[in-house]
Amino acid sequence: MKPKAVLVETNWVVDVIAPAYLQSPQAMQLLERAQAGEFKLYVPAICLTEARETVPRRFAPGSHSNDFRKFVRWAKDLGRVTAEDADAAYRVFAKFDGLVANELTKVKVSERLDELANHPSLNVFQLSEPMLERQVSIGAMDDLFLKPYDLAVLAAVIVKSEELQQEGHPWVGFCELDSDLQPWDKSGSRKRVLSDLYDDVRIFVYANFLLEDVSELPDGWTTSI
Repeated sequence: MKPKAVLVETNWVVDVIAPAYLQSPQAMQLLERAQAGEFKLYVPAICLTEARETVPRRFAPGSHSNDFRKFVRWAKDLGRVTAEDADAAYRVFAKFDGLVANELTKVKVSERLDELANHPSLNVFQLSEPMLERQVSIGAMDDLFLKPYDLAVLAAVIVKSEELQQEGHPWVGFCELDSDLQPWDKSGSRKRVLSDLYDDVRIFVYANFLLEDVSELPDGWTTSI
């Protein structure tokens, strides 16, 4: 019997290739568990493309450290911090900016993404014609209001899940942190259309990267009750 399979999307990619101090331990652990052979890990190639644009924008260092610089200047002028403490803080800010800028440059030149894409425990798959056809059919459904990119990811996940199960994988999970593609709303109520789509192809949906017990029916599973 083939191993279980887990699908991830852009949020996971971003959490793995973010600057080191912002990387998600849960996301990194998921990759380590796949490397240990616990399951097969899959991600649509379009999610790597989106992460290439998202990471430099989201983690640009200046917007964070500049606020702290303003605070230190204000506190120094009021005598609340010493000149020595202010100088030490500025040195830390400079190191912070340099470190993050260097890591973001690696993303811009694809170094980090290429390393991830070529990781032996990550399976990157391209959008196929059946996935594009499914995107069109899902997009025509009533009461489902998704952006084109989200529709593409949803179609890719659904079709890939069908393919994996046809190939003999007994269980398929999907880690989805994006509320737009989660089959429940903020209050935990079931989103009928999305729930039905996941239920029809038996995808176990998680709102995190923990997958605490892939052998049991998880809390995030959207049953058709």
